[in-house]
Amino acid sequence: MTACAGTPVNWDNARQIKTGMTQKEITELMGRPYLVKAQAGGQLWVWSYVNGITGSVRTLSVPFDSTGRVSEVPPVPDSF
Repeated sequence: MTACAGTPVNWDNARQIKTGMTQKEITELMGRPYLVKAQAGGQLWVWSYVNGITGSVRTLSVPFDSTGRVSEVPPVPDSF
């Protein structure tokens, strides 16, 4: 039995994110985000996964500009 919360992240898919991708393309690649936040000039989509047993937290944040396209590629550590 595991105790986890959030949205599991497929890190191989996360490494495929490119600047200019649409929100639809990101949803198809990553699934629905855990959180969507309004920010100046667009939105920030967040996938966060917490392992309740080990306490480890892994988060991916993807910023979108006002046109709904990825404005910056998020870094993904090799260890993820």
